[in-house]
Amino acid sequence: MTDMHRRSLLERLVGKPLPWVVWAWAVLAVIWTVLAIIDPSGLHTSMAIVWTILAAIQISAAYYGRRQERKRARNADTGSGSR
Repeated sequence: MTDMHRRSLLERLVGKPLPWVVWAWAVLAVIWTVLAIIDPSGLHTSMAIVWTILAAIQISAAYYGRRQERKRARNADTGSGSR
């Protein structure tokens, strides 16, 4: 089975984000949220919402990718692949 067939939809759309990229997205989301609280303008509020959603997608993609990688490694160690 090729690598593309084993990858999930989330991995195909977002890829496998590196941990530092995920943290960068999360930090930017927090910064925009703080700016939206301090100075509630339309730009700050909309950017806080968008960056928070994008950071959540990045975090979930990283978590799901790690879980799938562990699952594949465990299946490779036992020698029984799920089909």
